[in-house]
Amino acid sequence: MKDLLTTRESAEILGISDARIRQLIYSGKLPSQKIGQMNLVKKADLELIRERKTGRPPKVENGNQTNERKFKTIFDIVPELAGKHDNLPSDLSTNKKYLEGLGRD
Repeated sequence: MKDLLTTRESAEILGISDARIRQLIYSGKLPSQKIGQMNLVKKADLELIRERKTGRPPKVENGNQTNERKFKTIFDIVPELAGKHDNLPSDLSTNKKYLEGLGRD
């Protein structure tokens, strides 16, 4: 019994939450023994998950990793819709000459 640990003790050793330990037990990644209402884990079995990779794995398409954007942002769309206007001033709020004639049609 000395080599059996509670989920809380196992979590403290691994530096994760006891809820995560229970998730690993229920998913079958961490073997345990159920005694009453408690899941007990062998200390040696903690090594099975100690070296696991953390976090979400990178997205893979067709066997290749991809970090490429597949969508357009507003910054991509507006120039396409409005067209390119090279004759517009760069800062409309301070260009009085450009603003003078606006709204007077």
